[in-house]
Amino acid sequence: MSYSLYQFNSFDDLLRYIDAQIANLQKVISQLEQRYEAVKARAEKMRMIEKVLEDLMGEKLTTLNEIDYMGLKVVVNARAIDELNVLEETLESQKDTLESLTSVREAIYKLSSALSSSSETEGLPIIVQMLNGIPVRILLKETE
Repeated sequence: MSYSLYQFNSFDDLLRYIDAQIANLQKVISQLEQRYEAVKARAEKMRMIEKVLEDLMGEKLTTLNEIDYMGLKVVVNARAIDELNVLEETLESQKDTLESLTSVREAIYKLSSALSSSSETEGLPIIVQMLNGIPVRILLKETE
């Protein structure tokens, strides 16, 4: 969990920033999905081979290849199945972030539209606290 602060001169600037973040996330998700499909094909082949070997041997194959080193998980001789699991976790996380960012963008757009009818917010700096890249708090500053 990581907080960061950004300052914007207007809601339009903030919305442009969020739109750029959304576009970037969509690009990353697309790339991950392509990689996922390629790895998935290899992983399924390996699962079938492992199943045949288990049936022939009459026992489950051991796949202990993950080591916890000071809180960091290190996978030795990573297999396609291991990579597939990591890609699945990453894709799910990126999609959750995209969904959250899209929802927050809609809320900020509504707020911006409601406030744009009054000239009260013109020239007010906007400070945005973000949690892992998602706006969680907006400060409308009185003065710089």
